Amino acid sequence: MQIKGLDGSFIEELKGRSDIVDVISGYVPSLNKKGSKYWGNCPFHHEKTPSFTVDREQGFYKCFGCGKGGDVITFIMEAESLSFMDAVKMLAERAHLEMPKFVSKDAGDFREMKDRLTALTRDAAMIYHQNLKKPCAAAAVEYIEKRGIAPASVTKFGLGYSNGYTEIITELQARGYKREEMLKAGVIQERDGKFFDAMANRLVFPIIDAFGKVIAFGGRVLGKSDFAKYKNTDNTVLFVKNKNLYGLNMIKKLRLKTRVEDLIMVEGYMDTLALVQAGVENVVASMGTSLTEEQAKLARRYVEEVYICYDGDSAGQNATLRGLDILKRHGIKVRVITLPNGEDPDELIKRAGVAEFMKYKNAAKELTEYKLTRLKEKYDFATPYGRATYAKEAAKIIAELPSEMEREIYEDYVAKASGINKNVVKAEIRQIAAGTQQDSAPSTTMVAAVEANVQAARYIINRCIMGLERWEDYSDLMPTEDLGKAADYLNECRFAGKVPDVGTLYHVTSEKEANEIINFDDERYRGSENAAFTDCLTLLRKEYVKSKIAELNERYRLCTTDEERSEIMRKIAAMEADYRRKNG
Repeated sequence: MQIKGLDGSFIEELKGRSDIVDVISGYVPSLNKKGSKYWGNCPFHHEKTPSFTVDREQGFYKCFGCGKGGDVITFIMEAESLSFMDAVKMLAERAHLEMPKFVSKDAGDFREMKDRLTALTRDAAMIYHQNLKKPCAAAAVEYIEKRGIAPASVTKFGLGYSNGYTEIITELQARGYKREEMLKAGVIQERDGKFFDAMANRLVFPIIDAFGKVIAFGGRVLGKSDFAKYKNTDNTVLFVKNKNLYGLNMIKKLRLKTRVEDLIMVEGYMDTLALVQAGVENVVASMGTSLTEEQAKLARRYVEEVYICYDGDSAGQNATLRGLDILKRHGIKVRVITLPNGEDPDELIKRAGVAEFMKYKNAAKELTEYKLTRLKEKYDFATPYGRATYAKEAAKIIAELPSEMEREIYEDYVAKASGINKNVVKAEIRQIAAGTQQDSAPSTTMVAAVEANVQAARYIINRCIMGLERWEDYSDLMPTEDLGKAADYLNECRFAGKVPDVGTLYHVTSEKEANEIINFDDERYRGSENAAFTDCLTLLRKEYVKSKIAELNERYRLCTTDEERSEIMRKIAAMEADYRRKNG
């Protein structure tokens, strides 16, 4: 009998020599015997009361909490995120069993060649690492100390130094490897008939796969150079850059000690090293590339949530944007950590410590919010057209969201940011989602709505901060975030019983908005200031009520009980009555 290409008798022998309790104990240290079975906390979901059981006699496990179960092979597949064949290989190595020769000669030769090259890269890594103890590595050691890399981290990450262009060739030849093998492994390169170390004179970072095998190297120049700061091994039969994540081997080890809820994905080696050294161990690096489908699949094997933390410069942020949707497509919940002043994680930790980094992680933005925040940077919010164009583009992002609840949240966000009535934003989103939107430019209605609401709010704040009208907490009526900040300041002054200071406006809202408020001059309001103030309040209250009633109507549409519908109708009636009372 064949089982997925393997002889059934081999599978039986493998399972017989892989005691399921011994294997699972390595992942569930709390496994305790009760009667004929063993019980512990499930490694596949959170639980306080053990519901995970292992039956040694029957050779299976079962969790009565999450429902997962199977034999020892299934467990390794789940715990290590492996295919059936790779799980079998892992257990075979553990049991000291030789895999059956079920492959063709060509395939067998290819496997032998890969094993040979993996041995070569492992030996190369050892040579590089041992070089750090030699006088030739003085510059590398100085750099390591300057960057605050502890000796334990040097060992943990297997850092090394490449001593010139030919030493690695000589050393590997002494170990019986041929130059052709070094070329295939990417350890050396050839140019004009000359062979040389691809990492010559660089600090070397071994790149290790999920199985703990060295598959490639990254190197950093030391001192000033015309060469690129960082360099990776070219793609080989062992290594394809955009299909690997640096540090993944450590994530596998970490999972043996604790549950890994999420990954922090950074750009490079030093960021990974700095975070791990500081105690943040759930880190991998995309090695400077934009995220790829293959890297997303790798990450998804281990976690359901990823925090992206690329460098704060524009290149890093653009790379972030390109990778977000790829991760989401693979069912990963994505959050983005934005660091200040263009810093990278390594710089921030050295300047302010790991606790400061964790503050930024805890404040990370969800994918859609991050996109909408970045989008704001493209438009001039000082003009109605700029805000309307932002709202139009933001509507396209929101229209892609599958959840009504998510859309509702971000409709509010865009309406507040742009100053456009939420009903207008909602209508725009529905048109886009339905495929009936034709024009790429914002409508004149949208632009006019922004202009009218924003100008009305500026006029009210101007009159109140100048002491010409009484402020009565109109915060809810403010159509933009900046105007909302100015309103909050007037609230503080009102409750503290102090006179507002015009100059303070520059500290509580943006400079542009403060200038617009203080220097407000619109010929439409001249000569009838009192009436204009009342008209502006009426306009903003009307827009506010329309927006709230639209929200309640949407909730009414989704109601499932008559009681809920009645409650919403009462709220709508009360809101309309309150509006009529205040506005005649």
